[in-house]
Amino acid sequence: MRCSVYSFIIFSFVFLITACDNKEEFNHDSDFRLFFSKDSITFDTIFSGLPSTTKQLKIYNQSSQTILINEISLENGNSYILKIKGVKGNISKNVEIPTKDSLYIFIELNVVDLDQDEPRIIEDHILFSFNSKIQKFPLKSWVQDVILFSNDEIETQTWTKNRPYFIDKSLVLGENQNLSVQAGTRVYFQKGAGLHIKGELNIEGSFEELVFFGSSRREALYKNVPGQWEGLSFHTESKDNFISHLQLENAIKGIDAQSDIDNNNLEIEYSQFLNFTKTGIKTQNFNLKMHDVIVSNCGEQNVRLEGNGNFELSHCNFINFWQISSRTNACLSYLANETNEKSLKIYNSIIYGSNSNELETNYINNIEIKNCLIRLDDKKQNILSSSFESCIFNTDPNFINRHKHNYNLNSNSILIDNAKLEFAILYPLDFNGNSRLSDTSPDIGSFEFINETE
Repeated sequence: MRCSVYSFIIFSFVFLITACDNKEEFNHDSDFRLFFSKDSITFDTIFSGLPSTTKQLKIYNQSSQTILINEISLENGNSYILKIKGVKGNISKNVEIPTKDSLYIFIELNVVDLDQDEPRIIEDHILFSFNSKIQKFPLKSWVQDVILFSNDEIETQTWTKNRPYFIDKSLVLGENQNLSVQAGTRVYFQKGAGLHIKGELNIEGSFEELVFFGSSRREALYKNVPGQWEGLSFHTESKDNFISHLQLENAIKGIDAQSDIDNNNLEIEYSQFLNFTKTGIKTQNFNLKMHDVIVSNCGEQNVRLEGNGNFELSHCNFINFWQISSRTNACLSYLANETNEKSLKIYNSIIYGSNSNELETNYINNIEIKNCLIRLDDKKQNILSSSFESCIFNTDPNFINRHKHNYNLNSNSILIDNAKLEFAILYPLDFNGNSRLSDTSPDIGSFEFINETE
C-alpha cells in the first residue's frame, strides 16, 4: 500500500513537471516570423459569379519551439475563402505549428457580379496574430464580370468586346438567326460546352483585334491542353458562314460542319485553330474556302473533307506534330463521294507533320495542288502525280519554332520565293498583315518572310 502511494506521488510529480515544460515549449519571441511558400497569392483573371480554382499556401515554423497562432483571419473578408485544417472559414483560433513543421491553408475566390465591363482588382491579406503582433500575407487577383446565357438557344444578336462571354453548357444559334461577333470579342467555354450553329455565324475579327474562342480554364497549366471544351458545330440549316481573324484553341474539335445537302458554305480567313484531341476542321457536304488559316496539333486529322463540296485552300498551314498519343491519320484527308463533280484546289500551302504521308485522298479526280510543300512518300506522289504542279516534297520547312507554334520562316527556309504569284495576288496580305507583293516571288504558307535587316 505504501509503495503504491509513493508511486502515485512520483507519477504526479513527473506529470506536473511535464505540463510545466509543455507551456515553456511555445515560442514567445516577438521578433519571430513565419515563413511562407510564396511571396503572395494571385489568381489568374477570375470570372465573377463563378467559383475559382483552389490555391494553397504553406506556412513554415522554422524555430526550435512550437508556435501558437492566436488567430488566422482575413483583413477585409471580401471574396476570399480560407480552409484551415479541413475547415472552411475566414477565422481560425489557437492554431499550433510544431517546431520545424508547417501548416497548409487552401484559398478560393468567389466574387459577386457587379455588371461592369472593366476588370477590377480584389486585394486582401491573411492576418496571423501571434506573440503580440500581426504578420500579413498578401492576396491580389483580377476579376472580370462576364455575360452568361440563361437559355440553351439564342436568336439574332451581336457579341462585342466589352465583356467576355461565358458558356457553361452547349448553346444553339437557332435556324434563320444571325450571330455577329465583333473584333476583340472573347468567348470562354466550360468543359462539355460548345456552340451549335443552325443559323449564320459571322466572326469579324481584325489584324489588331482577334476574336478568341477557348477554354474557361485560364491557369497556365491548361494553356496548351486539348479537349477542354466541345468546339463549333455547323448543322444542315446553316447555309452561309464567314470567319475572319479567329483564334480557336484547346477543344475536342475545332469546327465540325455537317450537312445532309451540298449547298452550305463556310469561308475562313486569317484564323488559327490549335490543340484538338480529334480533328481541327471537318466538313461533310459543305463548300469550304480558306486562306491564311493555320491548323496545328490535332490528335486525328488537321482537315478532313467528306461528301460533296468545292474546296479551295490558299496560303494555309496544316502542321501536325501531335505527341500526346499515337497518330495514324494524315494531316489532310480528302474523302469525297466518288460521284462528286466538285473539286479540291490547294495553292501555296503547307501540309507537313511527323507522319511519312500527310495527305490522303480516296480518289484522284478533280484535284489540283500547286506550289505546296507536302510530306508524302514516293508511292503516294506517283499516284497523285497528275494533280501536282511545282510542289516541294519532304523538305523541312524551317519554321522559327514549331514547338511553340511559331510558323514564321527562318531566312534559309525552302518556302521563301516559291509560291505562285497568281494566287498570292488574290490575298496580298499574309497572316501577320505583311505584304506578299513586296517582291515578285511570294512565299509558300501563311507567313511571308520579312528580312529585318533591310
